[in-house]
Amino acid sequence: MKKVTVLSVFLFLLISILSAQSGYNKREQSGISFEWKIIGSQLQIRLSAPTEGWIAVGFNPSRMMKDADYKMAYVDGDVVVLEDHFGTGNISHKKDSDIGGTDDFQLISGSESNGTTTVEFTMPLNSGDEMDSVLSPGDEVKVLLAYANRDSLSRKHSRRTSLIINL
Repeated sequence: MKKVTVLSVFLFLLISILSAQSGYNKREQSGISFEWKIIGSQLQIRLSAPTEGWIAVGFNPSRMMKDADYKMAYVDGDVVVLEDHFGTGNISHKKDSDIGGTDDFQLISGSESNGTTTVEFTMPLNSGDEMDSVLSPGDEVKVLLAYANRDSLSRKHSRRTSLIINL
């Protein structure tokens, strides 16, 4: 019995150390995993959901979807598509570049495996683009998470949720 307890404690500590070394904060809600960490002036994000369609994260809406800074992505074979969007209304959004903004992100990776889509990217905490949220370490931030069952970014989400995090 002692060996099992010692082994269990050791495994718990090992997992805790490895998780801490990744530096990511993590929240899971409605089947969506949202991980983030600040690296200098960048926010690094890992987002995954149980879908082979698009996944998205939005920051700081003023009401419903309005004024949120969205990053939306999907994986199609070896191609990863990541777009920067802005909440133009309570239930609408448009590509930043279509409404005078700029694409402010750096794609790191994306994959689709066993029915789960995962993307990882960085974005500036303050891009200087009026379509993007200004984020600061320690801020309380409202985060919108969503995914759809298809890759088309114009298709309505299948599932959505929101949460509050502290950067």
